Order: sequence, then C-alpha cells, then structure tokens
Amino acid sequence: MLKKFPVLLLLSLHLSFLAVAFLENIENITISLILVAITVLVGISYRQHFKNEKGRLKSTDLLLTFSAGIGAIITYWLNLEFHTGIVLAAGITGLGSSFLPFINRRSVILRELPAAIYCGAFAGMTAPFIAKGYFFIILAGLFSGIILILSKSTLQGFGGKLGSIAFGGVAFVSLILYIFS
Repeated sequence: MLKKFPVLLLLSLHLSFLAVAFLENIENITISLILVAITVLVGISYRQHFKNEKGRLKSTDLLLTFSAGIGAIITYWLNLEFHTGIVLAAGITGLGSSFLPFINRRSVILRELPAAIYCGAFAGMTAPFIAKGYFFIILAGLFSGIILILSKSTLQGFGGKLGSIAFGGVAFVSLILYIFS
C-alpha cells in the first residue's frame, strides 16, 4: 500500500488539472467532451497500473530517492554559487554521476545511481524565483526520486522520462507549498 500512496497523489494532481481545465471550458461542449475522454483514459491508465503493480519498496529504492535529492541540490548549488547556468550545472552533475558505476562494475546499485542523480539534476534546474531556496529544491528532488522509483518499469527506452519525472516532482511540491501558504 505504501508504494501506491505516491501514485494516488499523482492521480489527484492529474485529475485536479483536468478538473480546472474542464471548469474553464465548460461553455465549449467540444473541449468539455475531449477533457472528459482524457479523464476516462487517465483513469483507465492508473487502474491498469494498480492492477499490474506487484513490487515492493526495497532499501535501494530509498537510496535512489535520496540520490535524486542530492542531484537536485548539487545542480541548484552549482547554478547559484558558481553562476554556471542551469544547463551546464545539470550537465556537470550528470557527468559526475556517470562515473559512479566504475567504482564497482558488479554493483547493481551503482549502475542505478546515475539515472537517479540525473533525474534530480533536472529538478535542480528550477529557476531561483520559483524555487526560492534549498528547501524547495530538496523536496522537489525527493518527490522526483519517489516518482522515479514508482515508474521504474514504465516508459523504458523513451526519451524525456527523467525530465518529465522531475517536472512532476517540481509541480507537486509547488502545489503542496501553494496549498499550505
């Protein structure tokens, strides 16, 4: 059940976005019907995910989650302190993490760390006027790590997975902080 909780949070984020879009376009019947169809398809997709999900959280998943947070902090720090720019900061973070598997080539966890750190690097690319500090970046990195763990078996081989996951983490933290402010 613990592994399904973050997916339920993401589902509520998707459904709230669709609900706002529906309410803003309620006069336009065509757009409203399209949004209803999209909502049904999103619901079917999540239902299928829950039906196929059999995995449990492992201790390595916790390490990967924290690694995403570390990647976010390093990228944000490089950008702020050394004025490298967000793209170069993320590139440096990703490049540095790519050498970790060479420490022990047989280690499964060291092979998974670069992707988690690089996913966090995308979250760390958040503009300072949006993030407003390291607390936001830490939370965005950790939420991105959680989403990464939940989506390990999906979208294999598709480009943009890590950036999309990081966007989800940043958007979710923005929503949480907006609600509680």
